[in-house]
Amino acid sequence: MKILAIAFLSAASFAYAAPAAEPSPRDLHAAECVAALDVNTQDLAKQVKSGNEAPRGLLLERLISGTAFVGDTYLHGNADEQQARALANRALEAQKRLPPAELAARQLACANEGAKLFDDSNGLEQAVVKRLAKKRMDRLLGA
Repeated sequence: MKILAIAFLSAASFAYAAPAAEPSPRDLHAAECVAALDVNTQDLAKQVKSGNEAPRGLLLERLISGTAFVGDTYLHGNADEQQARALANRALEAQKRLPPAELAARQLACANEGAKLFDDSNGLEQAVVKRLAKKRMDRLLGA
């Protein structure tokens, strides 16, 4: 069953999404982390694009962590892509009001949690997450 869910995760969009339910605390937390990691990856990608190769590995790690949150949320029953995007957009707006130190702490905590989600997943799930993260990195870097 997990293999089927991972196959759907790799699709760009879903042909059918179940009616939106109220987001769970898990979904809200995942959205906060995806948003925090997205800001972090945007900053890292800018550094790499400007010629600083040092953060390239960290960029991939952060993308893997963010993608692991997306996969975990999907595997736990939230296949509503529209709702997930709306939650992430709200989280992006909300975190703009965070002091820089608090945002940095959230980014680090979410990166560590996403890495654990990745480490706890099976080999197939890890392969899919890595592939999606690498594709995202290529898009961010214009490759």
